[in-house]
Amino acid sequence: MEYKRYYLSAQIDLSAIVHNCKILRQVIPPRCKLCAVVKCNAYGHGVEVVLPALKTAEVEMLCVATIAEARQVQELGWEGPILLLGAEFSIYSEKEKEELARWIVESGLRITVTNKKDVDVLSAAAESLKKPAVVHVKLDTGMTRMGISEEPLCELIRQIRGNKNIIIEGLYTHFAAADEKDKSFTNYQLQRLTKFIKQLQTNGIEIPIIHCANSAAVLDLHESHFNMIRPGISICGCFPSPEVHNRPDLKPAMKVVSYLTLVRKIPAGTYIGYGCTYRASKDMVVGLVPIGYGDGYDRRLANIGKMTVAGHIVPVVGRISMDLTTIDLSVPLDKGCKLSASDEVIIIDNVRSAPNSVESIAAEIQTTPYELLTQLGARIVRVAAGPAPVGA
Repeated sequence: MEYKRYYLSAQIDLSAIVHNCKILRQVIPPRCKLCAVVKCNAYGHGVEVVLPALKTAEVEMLCVATIAEARQVQELGWEGPILLLGAEFSIYSEKEKEELARWIVESGLRITVTNKKDVDVLSAAAESLKKPAVVHVKLDTGMTRMGISEEPLCELIRQIRGNKNIIIEGLYTHFAAADEKDKSFTNYQLQRLTKFIKQLQTNGIEIPIIHCANSAAVLDLHESHFNMIRPGISICGCFPSPEVHNRPDLKPAMKVVSYLTLVRKIPAGTYIGYGCTYRASKDMVVGLVPIGYGDGYDRRLANIGKMTVAGHIVPVVGRISMDLTTIDLSVPLDKGCKLSASDEVIIIDNVRSAPNSVESIAAEIQTTPYELLTQLGARIVRVAAGPAPVGA
């Protein structure tokens, strides 16, 4: 398959996405559902590219962060359940909420409710449409972000259960430190959730779907799986952090590729890039790659980044510009390679051990794969690569 018409592309291996879903299913109970988190453009992979693979993998539900993301995946043909993780519904005016509530009920979108006022608006829409609204509720067990603590959540659940127009389908929480080696705080959060579930059961309340396991918890904390897991970055083939204990055969799905736009000789003593942070110690040949911090290629990679040219690792030299990055071509040239404009450059490799894999780059600049993947810009065209998944 040819991608050269795109000067800058993220090639997404759909077979890797399907493979990763299968690997994750191997570590969860047989009837446990897989809810794929596809927020932020499927972690930068392109939701429109990834969706066919998720259908092939028979993913039961999707999670998104915004109403626009929910609309997008529906317009792309996703017919299964979608859960809105954020509390965006709460920010709108009364009239806007009424209009949105009708669409939410009609489309079957599951939203996370956080207050009675929003419940009442959903109820009114459901009553007029003669179709129940389906919601999830979130317990704050220590993340201290969007969830609700035990007592007010109990009250909200009681109020919803008294409303014939609304069905509570799910209860969930989110772990703050599941990707760390020390699981003590994660176990504390899990204990709070388990205690709350038992409290509900004592009061005759059974919520059908319980979910709390992000990618790290799916891999390391089997008791957190309940009857649905909620992985994101592991579906893309990345481990959440180097501290995750269990590391099955996940395959990174993304490879970012471009081409040399210029190859030039420079004499010893020449400065390269803004701020003159790199000075050539000898006569050398450099190449120009059309990617920069405007595309999400992190500025911290100045003088330490790595790319692949003609099968050889080459260093980034000088600061990263908004649209361009300069690389030192000495190694492949010394090995006898002949290089010119239009030769391929692998910017981010999908080989985990490569020094320019997402995880290697994240370690180099002390950040996470999450940040690197989601900051990749719109000029990087996402395209499907590799064999199409069966059934896509």
